Amino acid sequence: MEIITSLQALRAALPGKAQLKIGVWGDSVFQGVVLDDFAGKYRILKDNAVSMCSSALHATVENFSRFGCTVTKGKQRLLRHLDKGRPCDIAVLEYGGNDCDMPWAEISAQPNIEHSPKVPLKTFSEQIQDMIDALVSHDIVPLLTTLPPLHHERYLNWICRDGLSRENIMRFLGDAHYIYRHHERYSLEISQLGMKNNCRVVDIRSAFLDYSDYAQLLCVDGIHPNDKGQALIREAFMDFADKYLPGMRLQPSM
Repeated sequence: MEIITSLQALRAALPGKAQLKIGVWGDSVFQGVVLDDFAGKYRILKDNAVSMCSSALHATVENFSRFGCTVTKGKQRLLRHLDKGRPCDIAVLEYGGNDCDMPWAEISAQPNIEHSPKVPLKTFSEQIQDMIDALVSHDIVPLLTTLPPLHHERYLNWICRDGLSRENIMRFLGDAHYIYRHHERYSLEISQLGMKNNCRVVDIRSAFLDYSDYAQLLCVDGIHPNDKGQALIREAFMDFADKYLPGMRLQPSM
C-alpha cells in the first residue's frame, strides 16, 4: 500500500464515511504530560494536543500514548492491538524522546566509559520501520511526527537536580549542545523514514523552531511541551488535516 495513495483514498471516502478512526501511539508528549512548576510533579494536561484535536476533527481519536514509553514498548502494544483486528484508519506514531535518553546516573558515576541510550538509533529506526510495515499490512495509514526540540540547558539542569555530577556529565558530553544534537538525530531519523516509505510526516519540530523563543513552549525540565507547546502541536496537526484531509476540521483554528 502506497502511503500517499492511501491518504488520497481516505480523503475521497471522507464524505461517505461516518467518521475516520485515528489511533495515536506515543510517549508522554502525546499523552499530554506537563510539569507542574510549583508542585514539581508531572500531570496530564486536560486540554492537550490530542484531546484538542479529537474535539476539533471529524474523526474518532483514541490515544494509546504512555509516559516513559519507548518505541520497543510501543511496538509491542501496537502489535497486540493489530492482533485483535483493525483498530483505526490512520495511526500516528510519536517516539524518540525516551529512546534517546541516556543513563545519566551511570554517566555521572563513570564518565570516562562508553554509555548507550535506552534504544540505540539503529534499533530505533528498525522498530519504527517494523511498525510502519505492520500498519501497512493491515491497510492502516501510518503518520509519523518529528520531535519537539529540547532545551539543552534546562534539561541538563533537570537531570542534575538531585545531586548528579554536572562536571562528570559534561566530561562525557564534551559540550552541553551534544544533548540537543543527540536528540535531533532521532527526529531526523523519523523524517528519513518518512521519505524512505513515502509516508507523511507532521513536522512538529519546525513549528517549534519557527517560534521566536521556543523555550517559552517548554516546561522547566526542558523536554516536555507546556500548555502553549501542546496548543502548537494541535495546530500543526490541524494544518496537516487541512492540507491532506480537507473536510476533517469541525472547529476553526485557535
